[in-house]
Amino acid sequence: MNKIIKFASLTATILLIACGKSENNYQVEPLRVTTETVSANSATFGKHYVGKVEEESSTPVSFTGMGTVTRVYVQEGQYVRRGQLIAEMDPTQCENTRQAAKAALDQALDAQERMQALHETQAIPDIDWVNVQTKVRQAQSSLDMATKAVKDCRLFAPCNGIVGKKEMENGMTALPSQPVCTILDISKVKVKVSIPEKEIADFNPLQGGNGKGVTISAEALGGKTYHSKYFVRNVQGDVLTHTYDVRFTVLNPGLELLPGMVVNVTTEADEAGFDGGNRTITVPVRSVQQSADGHQFVWLVKGGKASRQPVEVGQTQGDRIIILSGLTEGDRVIVEGYQKVSEGSEVK
Repeated sequence: MNKIIKFASLTATILLIACGKSENNYQVEPLRVTTETVSANSATFGKHYVGKVEEESSTPVSFTGMGTVTRVYVQEGQYVRRGQLIAEMDPTQCENTRQAAKAALDQALDAQERMQALHETQAIPDIDWVNVQTKVRQAQSSLDMATKAVKDCRLFAPCNGIVGKKEMENGMTALPSQPVCTILDISKVKVKVSIPEKEIADFNPLQGGNGKGVTISAEALGGKTYHSKYFVRNVQGDVLTHTYDVRFTVLNPGLELLPGMVVNVTTEADEAGFDGGNRTITVPVRSVQQSADGHQFVWLVKGGKASRQPVEVGQTQGDRIIILSGLTEGDRVIVEGYQKVSEGSEVK
């Protein structure tokens, strides 16, 4: 009995010692966050819009006559040069018409030659000689049109550009003016932006609006940027959305901007910038929080701990927002992981 009591007492002592060691070794791990060191930059951008790329021009390419398409030589997206062969149409019918017109001209010329001797001897009235000459001119005109119709069975590109939508395939019947394909000129492109009517005054060419440039960013091209200072404004607004279309001209030497691409358009700020030309502090929009009383704040890291810092915010610049007061250069703002911190939380 005594042995059992001693064993139980020894076991309890061991457990107490183990628990004591576990409690002494237990520590709270710091919360992992991502920070950004505050730095001031010059404010160079103004308002932001979403735009859509359009081609500089679109040229439908079609046969002038009716016939069966025997071969289409281009594919959608292919670059073609002016004078390049696009498609061919079966020339059999046009060639037969040309041969008939040539025979009619030969006949008219033969009749003219025979009648000329009679006309010179005044053996026939002048009216008969005029009729012969008229038939020659009519036959020549018919032959010229038939010859052109044969040539028009071969379709050539009227300009340089990219083949857009291809409408015709081998074996299809082409009708006059029915497009075989469309050639898009994208050496320069237009970026169409819908501007709210309350902001359209910023884009008035008569007041020097063309001097204010824009920066165009294409996410589809890895964020590549382009610049433009030239635009055309539509003077007739949309009655439903109360917006006006403004189209910026952008040089596209690498043909990378393609019709239909969605791009971000950012206007340059006024000459004085947002703050009279002073350097401006910005932080990611997502890092600015709002308290229950409606005030904005950010989380800072001070001495390895999270600290709430009230701020006053200004305009947004894309995914960033201007901080008017509350931050200074060198502050470390938590930009990721701020959802799990509280005042005084240890962070890493």
